Amino acid sequence: MRLRIRSCQAGSGPTLRTAALAALLAGLLIAGPALAAPPPPPPPSSQGSPPPPVHRAPPPPVYDPVPTPGPTPYPQAPPPLPVAMRVIYAPFYAAGLILRYGVYYVLVAPLEVLGRALDYGVEGGVEHNPDDDSR
Repeated sequence: MRLRIRSCQAGSGPTLRTAALAALLAGLLIAGPALAAPPPPPPPSSQGSPPPPVHRAPPPPVYDPVPTPGPTPYPQAPPPLPVAMRVIYAPFYAAGLILRYGVYYVLVAPLEVLGRALDYGVEGGVEHNPDDDSR
């Protein structure tokens, strides 16, 4: 059995070898002037001028290890609400408590207890010891 390698026929387009050679040649032509150019001249500077200042971050602040007592945010406790405001506010306060704790104890807590009962079963997650007669 003989293998025949097709030769590049006219009009069939460039082969892989020809395309790679063309790409390499184009890359060298483009990069050639950039690599052969001399380095740019140094920036003009006079001998008497100092170098530009280096900007550095400021040092971290030094904290006193013992905190000193400062002024309190409220020198005095705020005065209590007037009786009329407390009377007006009371129903809203009660409604908030009912919503907060009522929903929990009516809906959430029974579902949690049911879930624990299903998870742990009749024994409650504790294995029965037949030697223990305290039951």
